[in-house]
Amino acid sequence: MIRVFLAGEGPNDIGDWARHRSYRDDSPSPGVPEAILRKVRGDGWRVCGAVLWKKIHKLQVRPPAGAETKNVLGAALAARDAGCDVLVFVRDRDDSNANPRKERERDIEQGIARVPQDVSDQLRIVGGVAIRRLESWIVALSGKNGSEEMRRPEDALRELGIGDKSTGDMVEFVQDKVDLANVPSDARSLRRWLERGRDALCRSR
Repeated sequence: MIRVFLAGEGPNDIGDWARHRSYRDDSPSPGVPEAILRKVRGDGWRVCGAVLWKKIHKLQVRPPAGAETKNVLGAALAARDAGCDVLVFVRDRDDSNANPRKERERDIEQGIARVPQDVSDQLRIVGGVAIRRLESWIVALSGKNGSEEMRRPEDALRELGIGDKSTGDMVEFVQDKVDLANVPSDARSLRRWLERGRDALCRSR
């Protein structure tokens, strides 16, 4: 059984793992990334722990690195210390046409690249930046083109019957309506993340 560790900003990213353990039951409801990965592989893995992005321990690393790089390395350390095989996370790029925030994507990718040397060469990483944010991925999962260019993907989600910031609606949509074969080719960030998911969960090591 593959042991998976989650990191994210809140319930959309890590489901009920965002709640304090005293308010969590034995089978926490999933967030969106976990629901998507169940489409990649439905069994053979389980979530064993999680950390909120704001509670990640910031590592002091050499050479010096940006805050997001340190966050990735800190999440990887938490996953390793929890005895997990895979770290799963999605970080919104959360940008605009005027401010594309490409440095966030760059720093996240640098963090992923540094995990084998700085933390563990055994930990598999299913991570990346959602362009522009997680809601954009839901649009892409519905089969629509242009998800990464939409200024307000929330408008498209309403047309799909998904309420604003509703983790339950998004997870239910992924579980019931999504076929990964229909993800458009222009959903670059999602497709890269899915490939990492397949590599971590489906391929022999």
